Amino acid sequence: MSAAIKLPTPTPEPDPPRAGADTPTRLGRVLGLVRKLIDYGKKLAVTVQQRAADPDSAWFVRRFGTADLAVILARITNGLRRAAVLEAKLCRRAARGQDLTVAPIRLPATRAPGAARQAAPPADPAQDPRLARLPTEEEIAEEVRRRPIGAVIVDICCDLGIEPRDVDPAFWDEINLAIIMYDGSHLRFFHDRMRRSSILLLGTQSDQADPRWPAPSPRSPVPATGPP
Repeated sequence: MSAAIKLPTPTPEPDPPRAGADTPTRLGRVLGLVRKLIDYGKKLAVTVQQRAADPDSAWFVRRFGTADLAVILARITNGLRRAAVLEAKLCRRAARGQDLTVAPIRLPATRAPGAARQAAPPADPAQDPRLARLPTEEEIAEEVRRRPIGAVIVDICCDLGIEPRDVDPAFWDEINLAIIMYDGSHLRFFHDRMRRSSILLLGTQSDQADPRWPAPSPRSPVPATGPP
């Protein structure tokens, strides 16, 4: 790994409206959590670059499932972009005086047998497949607009490779409570952490795209075709 690699700079977003004393209670707590995640991600990016010349890759693999610095920094940038868009969304809601509604408990959805899957857009063969799977800024904005807040928080945490041992217990409790209350998936969060742990223990790093990493939103449906 090269210490010369620098963190990609996200496209500057307009400053979101600041939430004031009249911010609804639940929304204010989630907004505070998102800002903590942004601070965590910025400090993490600095730490990653400081450790770039470390020959021991275990520190990187435990958190990100890879020791490839370019992929790690791209994922951190991705998480910071998600968090910035979510922060702006929450601030706009706060300016309207709208509090958040706790999501009802949902049973796992069942998929109909034989349901057709949309094909992923073809990847550029010259591009690292792990980087090709990362969504664009436009796709991130669309995801944050339409997906539950808890699901976006899970994606941010997966991008930042957050583990319980990396943050204080109160911060970890805030993350888990927000996931529960606002329709996130603890199962996805758990699977992401277990995947990274298994890569570290088994030494099964791969240059292939990880199917559990968030893929870009489908651009256009591709109709399924039957046998010739």
